[in-house]
Amino acid sequence: MSEAHAYVEHELQLKYLLELRKMEPPIAPRVEGYQTNEAVYAPLWSSSPGNRQPLSSLNAMREGEAHKTGHYGPSMADGRKSKPRVRPTRPIGLSNDGAPSKPNPCPVKRNDGWFLPAPLSNRLYQKSALGQPIDGGIILTEEEVMFCHWHRHVPLAENWVEERISKDPNFPYKSVAYDVVRSAGEKVVPIDGKWMRWSRESHPNKGDADAEVRWSRAKEEFSIDDILKWVNDLSLTGLKGEIAIVDDEMDVTMYRIELIEPSGNLSPATLEHHPQLGVEHLSRKFLRQDEIDWLNGEENPVSDLFGELNSRGLLMRPGFKYGCRWRVYTTPVEDDHAPWLMQMENDAPSNWEGVCLSVRLAEGVNKGWVIAVNRGGWRFLLITRHLPGR
Repeated sequence: MSEAHAYVEHELQLKYLLELRKMEPPIAPRVEGYQTNEAVYAPLWSSSPGNRQPLSSLNAMREGEAHKTGHYGPSMADGRKSKPRVRPTRPIGLSNDGAPSKPNPCPVKRNDGWFLPAPLSNRLYQKSALGQPIDGGIILTEEEVMFCHWHRHVPLAENWVEERISKDPNFPYKSVAYDVVRSAGEKVVPIDGKWMRWSRESHPNKGDADAEVRWSRAKEEFSIDDILKWVNDLSLTGLKGEIAIVDDEMDVTMYRIELIEPSGNLSPATLEHHPQLGVEHLSRKFLRQDEIDWLNGEENPVSDLFGELNSRGLLMRPGFKYGCRWRVYTTPVEDDHAPWLMQMENDAPSNWEGVCLSVRLAEGVNKGWVIAVNRGGWRFLLITRHLPGR
């Protein structure tokens, strides 16, 4: 067969096989080495003279990067079959879904907030702990008004939202944060400028709150002193500390912050006996600089913290791969994974965007992210993601 005839025949074969690939993945002979993300095909050669590569590889080249073996894999996007979640837009205006037969009244301005009268106020407070009861009704904060507008068919006066935004540009972010912290049916009640949270099964009339909730925007400062004092004060009352961070897409991520006392099961290393320190290579042990400094009695914050953790029966290994100072083990490295990634205060993020990155990375490898803070003694702040209602 002439080269020209072979070329035409091969073009027809390619066209036929490409039409097949538009259907369900076909049943084809398995041939070692020629794979796509859809099925395994017999060798299918490109028609380009001098470039006789498997067609599966040519297709994959358009979809992903070459693997070091020479094969091409699917792109990240092609590997994800689930659709992105629908992001709420929280429009202004009442929906007809579940609307009452008689329209609810608009909130009326009072010196201490926004007033809603009975009988609507009775249902909002008794069922959802919305508002503070007064004679004849309840007083709502601005964020409660927005929650009632979105979820309880409470109308807003004309330009009400615009007026709030003109007075406080953070009003939309605060309202979205409040909406999310209440999203699982939990009762979050503004009291003296604080958001106090009760579980969905409880009520302010039945007992004490479970947590105090704060909110912040993602780019705002992450003040360790402020967080440390807040969490320490809460620990004295038995309350949990939770914070809702609102990003520039009006998306909210929640965190729980607590003080912990990390401890392990290892015998503390000493100058004379430290079998867990160092790493074995080339038939000998290599010590890291922080280990050498501690053994030599160097006085600096890193050695001080190393000694503190060592005295607690913990083992420190480099956290380079995880963007932190140390991976902290409670057992020998070969026995179990490190439960914590630890960062020192001087290396901690300066805003909540950095905290989000660190916590997500830590929890992606099933570890807790801890900041070590020295205030006349070492304190350890554990920050974890929190889902309302769980």
